[in-house]
Amino acid sequence: MKELPKFSERLTELMQENENITTDKLGDAIGVVGSVVRQWRMGNRYPTLENTLRLADYFSCSIDYLAGRIQDDYQYTPKPVLPFHEQILSILKERNLSWYRLVKDTKISDSNMRDWKRGCSPLLPRLIELANYFDISIDYLVGRDR
Repeated sequence: MKELPKFSERLTELMQENENITTDKLGDAIGVVGSVVRQWRMGNRYPTLENTLRLADYFSCSIDYLAGRIQDDYQYTPKPVLPFHEQILSILKERNLSWYRLVKDTKISDSNMRDWKRGCSPLLPRLIELANYFDISIDYLVGRDR
């Protein structure tokens, strides 16, 4: 997925622009250990939705900017996020699509939906895949931009 290296690059840029914040300080600020932030920067791991939201809030940017899907950030005031499972069901209803159709059209498995229904958080690559499928912003996908 071509957007994923952009996330690592964008995270590094944002950290440098914010007084060269260290991975340990950023980790402390968002509630993870510095080694996790280092893994994100190297592209070895990707954040969950919750950690992606914390990063976007920390840097006062949209998730799409953070993920490298858009080039220019804009003044962004996010809305409170709904549970992801509810949001995805709402988008499916809005688009008159079934979960079966989503599974069939993408490589997303039915087990993902069950996990999300139980409160598990999707990883950033899955969010990008879904936003691309629906042709919407990640922020809209997760309910930050309605």
